[in-house]
Amino acid sequence: MIEKESENAPIEIKMSVRSIVEFILRQGSIDSGFISASRAVEGTRLHQSIQKRRKKEAAKLGRTYESEKKLAISLPYKEFIFNIEGRADGVETFNNAFILIEEIKSTLKPVSAMENRPDHWHWAQAKCYGYICCLQSLTANIEIQLTYGNLETEETVEFKQPFSFAELEAFFMELIEKYWEFAKMDADRLKERSDTAKLLPFPFSKYRPGQRELCISIFTAIKKKKKLFAQAPTGIGKTASALYPSIKALAEGFGEKIFYCTAKTITRQVAEETLLLMQSQGLRMRAATITAKDKICFLETRSCTPEDCEYALDHFNRVNGAILDIITNETIMTRAVIESYAKKHRVCPFEFSLDATLFSDAIICDYNHVYDPKASLKRFFADGGEYILLTDEAHNLADRARDMFSATISKSDFASAREAFGKKSDLYKITGKISKMIQSFTQLHKPCEGAKAFSAKAQPDALIGVLKEFASLAGETLQKTPSDELMNLYFSAMDFLRISDLYDSRYVTFIELGEKGFASIKLYCLDPSALLSKVESLCRCSIFFSATLTPLNYFRGILGGGEEDYLLKLRSPFPQSNLCLMVDRRISTKYKDRAESVMPIANILHEMASSRKGNYLAFFPSYEYLKSVVDAVNESYPELRTLVQSTEMDEESRRAFLESFAPESRETLLGFAVLGGLFSEGIDLKADRLIGAAIVGVGLPLICPQRDVIADYYSSSGENGFDYAYVFPGMNKVLQAAGRVIRSETDQGVVLLIDSRFSRPDYRRLFPPEWSHAKELRGSDSISAIVRAFWDAPLDGDE
Repeated sequence: MIEKESENAPIEIKMSVRSIVEFILRQGSIDSGFISASRAVEGTRLHQSIQKRRKKEAAKLGRTYESEKKLAISLPYKEFIFNIEGRADGVETFNNAFILIEEIKSTLKPVSAMENRPDHWHWAQAKCYGYICCLQSLTANIEIQLTYGNLETEETVEFKQPFSFAELEAFFMELIEKYWEFAKMDADRLKERSDTAKLLPFPFSKYRPGQRELCISIFTAIKKKKKLFAQAPTGIGKTASALYPSIKALAEGFGEKIFYCTAKTITRQVAEETLLLMQSQGLRMRAATITAKDKICFLETRSCTPEDCEYALDHFNRVNGAILDIITNETIMTRAVIESYAKKHRVCPFEFSLDATLFSDAIICDYNHVYDPKASLKRFFADGGEYILLTDEAHNLADRARDMFSATISKSDFASAREAFGKKSDLYKITGKISKMIQSFTQLHKPCEGAKAFSAKAQPDALIGVLKEFASLAGETLQKTPSDELMNLYFSAMDFLRISDLYDSRYVTFIELGEKGFASIKLYCLDPSALLSKVESLCRCSIFFSATLTPLNYFRGILGGGEEDYLLKLRSPFPQSNLCLMVDRRISTKYKDRAESVMPIANILHEMASSRKGNYLAFFPSYEYLKSVVDAVNESYPELRTLVQSTEMDEESRRAFLESFAPESRETLLGFAVLGGLFSEGIDLKADRLIGAAIVGVGLPLICPQRDVIADYYSSSGENGFDYAYVFPGMNKVLQAAGRVIRSETDQGVVLLIDSRFSRPDYRRLFPPEWSHAKELRGSDSISAIVRAFWDAPLDGDE
């Protein structure tokens, strides 16, 4: 962390001995060879055993051995003051004088195979500690001891070497000089960012209605370290309104980094484009986009070993040069930019992107890089910092968080593994533990008594105990016998155990029976608010924004906010008269009525699409329902061109689907898509690329036991459980789909809501203010007449 109290004061940098040693002296290749999670515990136990033995040995000689000795130094160097601290594994003193520093390393190699290599970086930490001790105690000489301990046998080997203060000082200052190059680069980066950010104008010629209010509210929340939950309709310019005040706040010292989190690639691209726009107006700041490891990997099938990947081979020998290159020469480090430099320097693009974030002012990433306990950026969120957390499309976060904080294991996976491993002599030993796991599954689902699923408030302690035994043995087995199937089962078990540590009253154990009586056990997070709040507490402030954060109080509660946090609800900046909004209350789309509704809906869609030539989208609550109506439309109206979202679409198929909605269309196109799916949010079909949308149904999630458990949980807390589990998530999908039509001040279009429930007060209260003019269709009301009248009417301001 870089700090500067005044313009002429030296720049203070706080860092640990370990971080500087690992960053400057790291070497070798990336190798994702399996390492058991239990090894960290075993390593700690081995360290403690060696330290305990050292204390006894030192006492016999009249010396004192202190383990985990905290050491620190404040070192003026050129324009910096380096505040360096750390903990030495062991420090031995005699008559209060330092005589020995010990560094302990655990290994799986036979200790007899370990070599005494004085140039190896394993010596570096101890030499740094030796320098600090000599400097502070005016000691001329000290011994450094490097001890290797075998994790399995606990055998040790020691290498000891005397160093003079002059030797240690020369080593330490050479290390600082190498780090200074990065510190200087980072200090220059921060100065350039702050100087240009202070002068940065708002990136557009004028504020849209509501945009200035959003900017001010976000800056205030950052300054006062509050959370803000903002409903900002389409057209406000949410991305610019979030980034601009955040960048200004960084320039004023109200924050260290910006994390721009989103659920979709397209919104990450909008953030990048906004920063590039600001850069064209004078801003100079670094932003790095993190892309999922599997997506950015240069191999067809990811294999992070030096044998299979040339970019993993000797990655650490080259990565620091790559960092200096990209930070010196680039600002907005998109996926394409990172890939280009990774190929240039032959380094892993994913690991390279993570290192680039250390020298970035803004980090654009997926939700899981911040919130997910399995995937969060530990380099930032292990201890936290003065981070500005911007969460875009925040209406998606609640369900994503439930998934992140839940875990499932399946009896069928263990049964398959037992059958496979029983035939392999080197894996046969593990089958006994797997059999115990299968027995634990059977005991758990016995109370089902014929039910397909049920839930329990308590977590399955007996199963977790057996699972720990399995994970321990699986970890040991994998060290000696690689197996992809066992590794996948091991990771699944570790995820489950990790989530079990989070289990409290906000969880249930959900048990579901599948085919052949195989059960799956899910530790299901019903209420992610406390866990999200814990992550948010690691940041200076958290800003949540979306066009459909409805209702705000619901989202403030479920996303980790409190009564003291800010709420902001803005009106649409677009003229209400640009939208023709109809509610067809004549049709019920409830599940029991769907068969009868197919033909009436087909007729309504044809009537809407025939009223004016152009592109339309119809959204349905399920693919089955969608397909029934598509068949009816194609049979009854073969002249109408239709396009259907398929159940599985790759990126090329998605792009082709959207490109079909061309501007200035010469024929009418009616597209069919699933509500809450690929095309109901995050797509931007401006002007006449989309002139109408029909939303069939109120978007309720599928009625299922898991949703019912959520409803019961919130009902027991005094809330309307059905609203929390079904209505609110459903209406957010409706609002997102409707928002595809009007994308700019000049857009016009039609939105048709098809379901009798849209006319009920409990749904109408969730309509945004700009929908107050919705026309309810009754009896023989003509959709085509209403739509034609809308298109024939002059725009506001026209003569």
